[in-house]
Amino acid sequence: MDKANANNEESFGEVFEDFRLVWVAEQLQDGKWTARYCWHHGTSEASGRALQEAVLNGKSRRLLGHFDTEAETIAAIKQAVLLEAKWQPRKA
Repeated sequence: MDKANANNEESFGEVFEDFRLVWVAEQLQDGKWTARYCWHHGTSEASGRALQEAVLNGKSRRLLGHFDTEAETIAAIKQAVLLEAKWQPRKA
């Protein structure tokens, strides 16, 4: 996705709690699941744009651990975001 096409997206990321969140989950050869994810405080369009910019600048994180199902992986991502948000202050 290039920046010109990315800027046409009005609502980037899924709203979860008070965050915008995107992830890519993948199933490994051994059948376990892992993922990369990125999130940003807020649910507004501006938060979506900030999340999009972070993704385009390579700010995603690797989810620690391997999981049995995609659903468990997504649940772990959401728990990781809630935990990280406690330690990462909201920027004004």
